Amino acid sequence: MMVHQNSDLGCRRRSNINLAGFLARSAVNGPGIRAVIWVQGCPIQCKGCFNQAFWSYSRGNLVCADDITDRILATKDIDGVTFSGGEPFAQADALASVGEQVQEAGYTVVTYTGYTFEQLTSSADPASSRLLNVTDLLIAGPYIRAQACNHPYIGSSNQQLISLTERVCTDFVNEQTDSEIIEFSITPRGVITTTGFPQENMVRKIATLCRET
Repeated sequence: MMVHQNSDLGCRRRSNINLAGFLARSAVNGPGIRAVIWVQGCPIQCKGCFNQAFWSYSRGNLVCADDITDRILATKDIDGVTFSGGEPFAQADALASVGEQVQEAGYTVVTYTGYTFEQLTSSADPASSRLLNVTDLLIAGPYIRAQACNHPYIGSSNQQLISLTERVCTDFVNEQTDSEIIEFSITPRGVITTTGFPQENMVRKIATLCRET
C-alpha cells in the first residue's frame, strides 16, 4: 500500500509541501548542479537510512509549492531540481506541481523513491502518475544496507536509475567510485547540511563533532 499526502497529517493541502529541507545548489543529488527538496515523512523507513529524521509525518516546515518553485527558478546556473526525502511519492501532487513549472522553464527533474518502478507503474493513484510524468530521471528502490555501494547517485546496488526522458545524461549509470560522495553546506547561521552517501561511521563522527563544538 502506498501512502499519499492525504495520509500525512502535516500536509493536508495538495498545494503545500511538508518540507524537511531545501538546498539551492548541490552537486551530489543527481547529474549536474541541482536544487534539492527533501520532504518530511516516509512509510518505507529502510534500515540504515541516512535521513531517518525525515521518516516522521509530523509537521515540518509547510510551504506552498509555488513559493518553493519561485526559489528554484530564481537560482542561477542550475540544471534542475531533485526530489528526495522522506518519500516524494507520499506528497506526489504538490511535488508534481513544482516539477511541471520547473520543466516548463527548461530544467530537469530527478526523483528519488524507496518504491520500485514496478510498484509505481502499477499504482492506480493519479498523483503518482502525475509525478512520474514530470520526472526525467527516476532513482528507485529501497536502500538495502547489505548491498551498499560506492556509486555517485545510489546508496545500494539494488536501486535503479531509470531514464523516463532523454533530457538527463545517463553515462554515469554503471559508474563506481573508490571513495564516499559527500557534500557539506554551511548557512550564514552556521547550520551544516551534509548530503550524498556517507557511510554510517562517518555520520556518527560528524554528529559527535557537532555536539562537541
